Amino acid sequence: MSGFLRITKRKKALSPIVSTVLMINISVAMGIGYWFWASGMLSTFMSQSRLQYTLLEERNDEVVVIENVVFKGGATKTIVVFVRNIGTREAVIKAVYVSGAAVTTTPSLPRTMYVSGNITLTITFSWSYGSSYPIIVATSKGNQARGEWVA
Repeated sequence: MSGFLRITKRKKALSPIVSTVLMINISVAMGIGYWFWASGMLSTFMSQSRLQYTLLEERNDEVVVIENVVFKGGATKTIVVFVRNIGTREAVIKAVYVSGAAVTTTPSLPRTMYVSGNITLTITFSWSYGSSYPIIVATSKGNQARGEWVA
């Protein structure tokens, strides 16, 4: 047992100063590596958010409204929808829905509407007097003009 104690007493460990300097250098190197990694990730996230903001901004520039709806009777019942672009960009009318169902229109869609332009869409639809019909006009960017009219 006394021989074991003599062997362990002869070995010397690193001094506290050297071990502290090593820990500081390792921490700084890890921090620099983390900084490069995080800055690369942040630039990726920022470019994606910039793209998302640009898309939302373009979407806000496209505004269409339904100005009037006329229900015409006769042998073939039709609905005439008057749509106007009041936004600052041209809008592409992609679809029209009556009571939640997609309908075909005359003229056929998609149809481009220029700034301050208007379009008259005629829909062949079997409607009833006194009934209420929700109408939605959707654009290619996802904007909607909607309202509910009574025949």
